[in-house]
Amino acid sequence: MFLTKCLALQCFKMARLQSFKSAKACVPTVRCYASIYEPEYLDTLKPDIPEYEEVNIQIKGYDFAILESFQKLVHTIAENMNLEVSDGWALPPQTINVKRLVPNSENVEAQYTLSVYERNIQVVDVPTTKLSLLIEVIEDSLPAGVKASIHKHTDEHEVIRYIPDNELKILKDQLEEMGGSKKKK
Repeated sequence: MFLTKCLALQCFKMARLQSFKSAKACVPTVRCYASIYEPEYLDTLKPDIPEYEEVNIQIKGYDFAILESFQKLVHTIAENMNLEVSDGWALPPQTINVKRLVPNSENVEAQYTLSVYERNIQVVDVPTTKLSLLIEVIEDSLPAGVKASIHKHTDEHEVIRYIPDNELKILKDQLEEMGGSKKKK
């Protein structure tokens, strides 16, 4: 008897809810937060969280394959945190010559050439609350031999990103030596 009474009450509640226009968004067992009874000014009372406009995540390492997979991981983590990854780019590797000397002499025992690879990931409009979490996750998942740094985007990063065309520079210098280009009026 009690079970049928509860079932009947539930059916009456469902029928009442279906008669309202807002019943499409509401489910009887879940509270509806987008109700018509909540005032609109509640959204303006939410605190404003400051955001960073553009943040670069720069990772460097000696092993190309590990660096590429870590870049993919950082990109995936940022997207899973609902952060907008606007760009990602690679810089040409820097080569470093390392010489190992014989103890107590100036003779070279061995010489090594190391390549340092660099990848950058740019994240846009990052709330400060999520940035601290992102930094912690990146630090905790950092593989051996990989360095990570996070900084604001500047114009210097944009200039370094593009490889200069030496032939074009030489042609421009030759043009300036010959008197520059003639401009039409």
